[in-house]
Amino acid sequence: MTNLSKDVLRKEILDCKLVENYEDLDVQLTANGIDFRLAAIIEVKEAGELRINKADCRMPVLGVAHVMEGFEDVVSGLELEDTVVEPAGAQVKLERLKPYLVVSCEKVNTKENLNFKIECRSSLFRITQSVLETAFGEAGYRGGLTFLMFSLLDTKVDLGVRFAQVVFTELTGSAHYEEQKESSYQDGKVL
Repeated sequence: MTNLSKDVLRKEILDCKLVENYEDLDVQLTANGIDFRLAAIIEVKEAGELRINKADCRMPVLGVAHVMEGFEDVVSGLELEDTVVEPAGAQVKLERLKPYLVVSCEKVNTKENLNFKIECRSSLFRITQSVLETAFGEAGYRGGLTFLMFSLLDTKVDLGVRFAQVVFTELTGSAHYEEQKESSYQDGKVL
């Protein structure tokens, strides 16, 4: 497996729409990945329950969602206490040790021979003492990305800030995401 370099990644994004909804490719591309921006911050008030039988799972209880203008669709269908739509750059307060689901502005259209790894940008933990919990991105997945974020101290972050980096890796063969038994989050479903 080989990571896509900046030039190859740029070509895949422009020619094949590997990533959509980016703001400024020259700013967001890094030596070996692309920075994703923050579209929504959703307060988690109570944890859900993960069960063997998916039908028995209980979804978490969500509070207020702060959503960047133009990205209201990322929270559609969620049971929320309230939705606050704000302009890019609006600051959102994060309470210490409180969990938040955060959603990216960017969407991926991963090809069958690519998968991806997601990491926190170092400025997120260096400046705000916040951490990001992520998952592995499967080949063939398409949609926005959702993460768990929490801060060790009270802090603020801007909607639209670059907070995560995505690195794409080429597989030696093709995967078929849609053929696996579960693909619950396809098309960027938060829950």
